[in-house]
Amino acid sequence: MSKLSYKYRIYPNLIQREALDNVFHFCNDLYNSALQHRISSYKILKKSVSYYDQAAELKGISDIFSFAENIHSQTIQYVLKQVDIAYQNFFRRVKQGSKTPGFPRFKPFERFKSILFPQCNLKSGGVKRLPNDKLIIKGIPGEVKAIFHRPFEGRCKTVRILKSSGKYYVILSCDNVPNKPLEKTEKVIGIDLGISTFITTDDGTPFHHPTPYKTSKVRLAYLQQQLDLKKFKSKNRERLKQQISKEHEHIKNVREDFQHKLVNQLIKENDIIILEDLNIKSMLEAKGFEVKKENITEASWGSFAAKLDYKAERADKLIIKVNPRNTSKMCSCCGNIKSGLKLSDRLYQCEACGFAIDRDINAAINIKRLGMSLVTGQTVSEASAFKPR
Repeated sequence: MSKLSYKYRIYPNLIQREALDNVFHFCNDLYNSALQHRISSYKILKKSVSYYDQAAELKGISDIFSFAENIHSQTIQYVLKQVDIAYQNFFRRVKQGSKTPGFPRFKPFERFKSILFPQCNLKSGGVKRLPNDKLIIKGIPGEVKAIFHRPFEGRCKTVRILKSSGKYYVILSCDNVPNKPLEKTEKVIGIDLGISTFITTDDGTPFHHPTPYKTSKVRLAYLQQQLDLKKFKSKNRERLKQQISKEHEHIKNVREDFQHKLVNQLIKENDIIILEDLNIKSMLEAKGFEVKKENITEASWGSFAAKLDYKAERADKLIIKVNPRNTSKMCSCCGNIKSGLKLSDRLYQCEACGFAIDRDINAAINIKRLGMSLVTGQTVSEASAFKPR
C-alpha cells in the first residue's frame, strides 16, 4: 500500500472565484496576525505562544469577523498550525547550527493561494463530491464544476484547494493506495545525473531536457528582463507578472511531464535502478562550487529521485542510491582516480591506462558497479570486473 496525491482541475464561476479569493485573503490575514501575535508576545511579555493558545482564541475571532463562520473550522485551525510548523522548523534549524535558520516571515496575499481540509474524505469534512462529479465546498456558494479525468484509489484523507496562475485545482491526498507490480525484466541500470544532459545511463544513452523546456526558459528570461523596465504598480507591470506566472507554470508542467514519462520508462524496463545519493542542500550551500546554484535547482534532481522512489515501490522494483564520491573521477576500466578532473572536462582520459570515454558514461558505469556491490555483498571489483570496453 502507498500514499499518493491526485490533482484535478476545478472551474468555479465568477461568484465562486470571488468567494475562494476571499477565503484565501482571510486565511492570509489570519496567518500574518498569528505570526505577529507570537512576535509581539515574546518581545513585550517575554512569553512564547503555542498553537493551542492561539487555537483557543479562534471563537473570539469568529465573533468579531462574521466571515469566518463561512469557513470550515479545521481549515482555520490548520492556518494556525502552519505558523506553528514554521516556528518548529526555525528552532530545529537553529538547534542544528544552521547559519541561515530562516525566521518565519509574513506572507503577501499573492503567495497565499491554498487552503486545506485536514480530515476530508469527499463525503464530510468541508468538501463533498456529488454524483455528477461537482463539489460542494464549505463557504463557497453553489456547486463547483470539477473534472475527474482519472479515478483516484485508496482512501481520501485530506483535500486541498489550490490557485495557480489564475487556475483552480483540488488535490486529494490518499493512503492505502494498492500497489501495481510490473513484470520483471532482470535488467539493471546505472544512472548519472547531469546538467547539460539530464541523465546518462551506463549503456551510453543520454536523456536531454525536452526542447519546449529550453525554449520556455529563454522566454521566461526575456519576460523577466521586460518586467524590470515597467513602472512599479502599473497595469502593464501587473499584466506582465501574470504572463511570467503562466510561463513558470508551463515550465513546471513540461518538466513534470518529462520526468514522469522518463521514470515510467526506466521502471518498466529495469528491475534495479542505481543512481547517486546527492546531498542537494549541501551543494546549494557550498561556496566555490563549479556548478551554478540556479542550474542545480533547475535540474530538479530531488524531484526526479522522489518520483523514482514512489513509482518503484508501487511497481515492486528496487532503487539503490550510492555515495557519489569519485564516481566521476574513477576510471571505469582500471579503477584509477583522476584527482585533477574538472567539470569542464567532458571526455574522461585515464592517465594510468589511457582509456578514453565520455565523462557521464564513465560515471554511470561506476555508479552501477558500486550499486551492484551493495546488492551482492561483493567488493566493487568483484561485482563488475574492471576491463576495457
